[in-house]
Amino acid sequence: MDISSSHFQSLIMKSFLLILLCLFSISLFAQTPRNSAIRGTVVDQQSQFPLPGVTILLLEHEPLTGTTTEFDGSFRLEDIPVGRHAIQVSYIGYESQVLTNLLVTSGKELEVNIKLVEAIVQLGGAEIVAEDKKHEALNEMSSVSARSISIEEAQRYSGSLLDPARMAQNYAGVSNASDDRNDIIIRGNSPTGVLWRMEGIDIPSPNHFGTLGTTGGPVSMLNINNLANSDFMTSAFAPEYGNALAGVFDLRLRNGNKDKFEFMGQIGFNGFELGAEGPLGLGKRSSFLINYRYSTLGVFQAMGIDFGTGAAVPEYQDLTFKLDIPTNKLGRFAVFGVGGLSFVEFLASDSEETNLYSENAENTQFESNTGWAGISHQYFIGEKTKTKLVLATSYAGVNGWVDSLSTVTDEPTRTYGLKTAQAKLSGNFSVNSKINARHTVKVGVIYDRFNFALADSVLYSPDVYYYRSDFDDNGDLIQAYANWQARIGELTTVTAGLHSMHFMLNNTHAVEPRLGIKYNFRPNQTLSFGAGLHSQLQPIPVYFRTNRLDDGSSVLTNDQLDFNKSAHLVLGYDNLIKPQFRIKAEVYYQYLYDIAVDRDSSSFSMLNSGVDFGIPGNGDLVNEGTGYNYGFEFTAEKFFSKGWYMLGTVSLFTSHYKGSDGVDRSTAFDGNYVANLLGGKEWKLGKAYLLSTDTKITIAGGRRYTPIDLEASELAGMEVRKQDQAFSEQYAPYFRTDFKVSLRFNGKRLSQQWAVDLRNVTNQQNIFLEQYNASSNSIQNRYQIGFFPVFLWNIYF
Repeated sequence: MDISSSHFQSLIMKSFLLILLCLFSISLFAQTPRNSAIRGTVVDQQSQFPLPGVTILLLEHEPLTGTTTEFDGSFRLEDIPVGRHAIQVSYIGYESQVLTNLLVTSGKELEVNIKLVEAIVQLGGAEIVAEDKKHEALNEMSSVSARSISIEEAQRYSGSLLDPARMAQNYAGVSNASDDRNDIIIRGNSPTGVLWRMEGIDIPSPNHFGTLGTTGGPVSMLNINNLANSDFMTSAFAPEYGNALAGVFDLRLRNGNKDKFEFMGQIGFNGFELGAEGPLGLGKRSSFLINYRYSTLGVFQAMGIDFGTGAAVPEYQDLTFKLDIPTNKLGRFAVFGVGGLSFVEFLASDSEETNLYSENAENTQFESNTGWAGISHQYFIGEKTKTKLVLATSYAGVNGWVDSLSTVTDEPTRTYGLKTAQAKLSGNFSVNSKINARHTVKVGVIYDRFNFALADSVLYSPDVYYYRSDFDDNGDLIQAYANWQARIGELTTVTAGLHSMHFMLNNTHAVEPRLGIKYNFRPNQTLSFGAGLHSQLQPIPVYFRTNRLDDGSSVLTNDQLDFNKSAHLVLGYDNLIKPQFRIKAEVYYQYLYDIAVDRDSSSFSMLNSGVDFGIPGNGDLVNEGTGYNYGFEFTAEKFFSKGWYMLGTVSLFTSHYKGSDGVDRSTAFDGNYVANLLGGKEWKLGKAYLLSTDTKITIAGGRRYTPIDLEASELAGMEVRKQDQAFSEQYAPYFRTDFKVSLRFNGKRLSQQWAVDLRNVTNQQNIFLEQYNASSNSIQNRYQIGFFPVFLWNIYF
């Protein structure tokens, strides 16, 4: 939208006045901070068995402070001054680790979970000490195109809105030249190709205002205050992950504090938030964690801040919880869940320039309800074999309608209605066995039973509606995998395995071999290779699209569709030049085949699904499409140390496809390039304060689009696009600069943080889309969100 100069200046003044108010309020709390604690667990990386007797030392601290882990691998360092610290973790027969820049605050204890690698070659009294491998995935079976996501990074990065998906957009290979949603576009693939997993269960889109079959949304349901460090994979992922073509986000919920009660409150873009954690009372080591938040966008709008919905105010709320219950003999149990409700209504009376989500002369209502809950049990057979069973249920439901308003009488006519619901029962059973220091095997079975009720209708002729879907049925997806990892000598690690899927609704099947190799040819330098086949179901509503026959009846035409499929090939180079600085480069090629396209000649391909808010409604598809992606990625990263960090990424890529017309075209996500530069600095102010500044600059190729046929649109009285020129045009390059200032205060019994994140601080006008205006018979540009200040306050006690 076009933000006027006076409005822009007004928002700037409000932002900096709020900063001054925050600084003044902080001075009222000035007091000496109370020391806190570092707690956590240490386990064997391959077997994940708890390691008792591990030595934990606090470095560069007088007097010497240390402890050892208990029988369950847990440890606790007491009376630690607030600020940045480093610890060394060592155990006989294992490679030691040094973890640096751990931020200890008052009001909340710091949790650190550590995995140690058993040394292949024992060196007598010598000790191998390795820096914390922040860049490596937590899942040791991931060989290439994978990294762990630090929760502290997600809280630090400017412009991320405390959203893991938006944070992932900073990494090489990921793009999304759009402010309206948090879609993860990986290497030119559709965002619908991303798998979201939490606690071992594949989950629906973890976003408010999401639709069935999509993976992104405007506001995340994921509460970063409850997440542990997690894994993000962009290609050739390990055999335990299936039903995905583009990438995987493997999320973990953290455990609550088993030793003491802690509370938090927060106000920010994602909502008003309250949280609590502490001992559960079921044994000495059990804990609970719970968090609730409610939307604050009404407050932002009252302040004159525009977030792209015009006069409409989105409403949403969500709840996250986890119970952790270890036992002495029966293993470890956990109960977890996330649920969210969201609603919004757009009216045609809204200013068209400030509403990114609805069309001219239309009233739209949309509500979505999404959630999942489960119970897990892990049990060790001896010290080297772990079994894990997860049982869960999930639900994703959407209700919506569209009324078209007459340009003469302004009377509404219902033109579209939607009611979809997908319930799912899931089970995941796995066995992980560490044969010895060199060999580890993991096998598992994943079962999903889908129950779906799908109905959507469009106005076919006056007072006559055509149901594109009207179905109530169920289907079963069974996945099985086997994975073997071998450490060959001291330099090479090979991971090989097989993944298979069977969809019982139409008895389609896929077998997918996977291979990963890591070769440490020099100290701190690694070559990596990954290859594999990957398959994915069509979005569930697609199977139940119908075609209308001449006699007025409808027939299912997509119910026998096979999986969409892809072959991945990746070669990577990683150089840890210094303990806190590394460079990484990857080249890749992906061939996509058996892609769903129209039976009749057209430019349509399921590879472009996810470009809009819903799933395509095409009703006569066949698996005859193809596509390919290739590119180069480079990362230079200076991890946080000595008070500052830096991350620079460059991605160059091509993403093409062929529909049933056989024409080679750019996909909707073929932006060609994206570059990010992030950096931040932290200053310690006395004993109680930390001042931080963070910035981010992004430049990316503009979004692809299909040009509007103005003459045909005028004749039809509605927008008509030139489908034979699908995605042939590209908007101007996308550019955005974000800047954040935050101040953390540590008191005797609490810690607080104030932050102002100035998104698009230069008020750059990036094009959102071209749209046909029937009233003026013209093509108009709508612009993405301009300058958008986001305020945050939280308190821990």
